[in-house]
Amino acid sequence: MRPRVWMTRLGAGLLLLVLVLAVLYLTATRWIADRETESGETLPAGVPGRLVRVGGHRVHVVESGTGPAILLVHGTAGTTLDWETSVLDDLARDHHVIALDLYGMGFSDRDARFPYGFALWTDQLAQTLDTLGVERASVIGQSLGGAVSLVFAGRYPARVERVVSVDSGPWIPPFMLPMLTPGLGELLLARGDYWPDRPDQGAVYAQRMREVYRIKGTRRSLLRAMRGQFIDGGTYFGGLARVGCPTLLIHGESDDIIPTRAAQALRRLVSKSELVMIPGGHFSMQDSPQRFIQEVRRFLDEPLTPPSR
Repeated sequence: MRPRVWMTRLGAGLLLLVLVLAVLYLTATRWIADRETESGETLPAGVPGRLVRVGGHRVHVVESGTGPAILLVHGTAGTTLDWETSVLDDLARDHHVIALDLYGMGFSDRDARFPYGFALWTDQLAQTLDTLGVERASVIGQSLGGAVSLVFAGRYPARVERVVSVDSGPWIPPFMLPMLTPGLGELLLARGDYWPDRPDQGAVYAQRMREVYRIKGTRRSLLRAMRGQFIDGGTYFGGLARVGCPTLLIHGESDDIIPTRAAQALRRLVSKSELVMIPGGHFSMQDSPQRFIQEVRRFLDEPLTPPSR
């Protein structure tokens, strides 16, 4: 086949692909508009916590306990429920625990002007602590939340005592690649009541997620958040390089989303970090809550090493 013919066919194929994705995008956008009907300005009945105003935007926080502050940060498409059903109450026995929903997820704000990525979310953490009158906290984050927590420690070192990064690492899960494709990602989210489907979490999870996905802008914001985090490598790796506080990396031995080798790579990228493997999958705080609490308490109880002069 002559090069000119080959190039013509390739160009026609690419044009067809773009047209198909455009049709999928427009079709899915209409379906999504029919599903998302709530403003999100108030919390649904039965959802704990409150909505606070942070820099003019709403942030959903759940607080419990007194003592040194711990900030809990969920992963992609997660909510505070990930912590409510696992370790929040145990940590709150002797800490002031604050779980929040990241912008674009849960019951926190969606805004078409948000530049979704690590800078936005770490600024959100700092400003939320300001609003709540908390000067310094230890931060525990799962998956995307682990990445956000580490970048937060790198960007705001004076605000972070210690970091626990859970089931996280520099890795793009292959199953998320369709979500990163414009048109295809919209179609996948438009077809269901919510994403991801986690049958192991039961009716409480399903109800919470249905309420989240009724809020206008949820699916669009989630897709922008997913696409934003994976093209924001400079902020991510730059933040990791600046982490100076003690860091514990907890990883599920059976995690099939972020593999062990990604956690090991993260261990090499973050100074003063320790990697501990525990039974469980990608949500190890839910899979092995007692072992998780044991490791976190051991880490939090270790004396801090004074900075060298």
